[in-house]
Amino acid sequence: MTKEEWMERLAEIEQQTLELEKIVHAKVAAERHRQLFGLRLQRERIQNRLLLVEEGARFLCGEPDVPSFMSTLKPAAGSM
Repeated sequence: MTKEEWMERLAEIEQQTLELEKIVHAKVAAERHRQLFGLRLQRERIQNRLLLVEEGARFLCGEPDVPSFMSTLKPAAGSM
């Protein structure tokens, strides 16, 4: 094998390595996105369950029906 052939082969191997690296990066990014989406979905399910428990507790304890977001609102300035 001559030096030129060796250099050509080395360039081919380098190009293949770069292509494989791009594929690996894409797969890692896709997996990371899938995992983050799964965590976000799980968090939303937990929040929904907590809201159901809160609403159930209010119903069973006989508290008046007040939407859960009302407790987070501040009274307007000058209101009683």
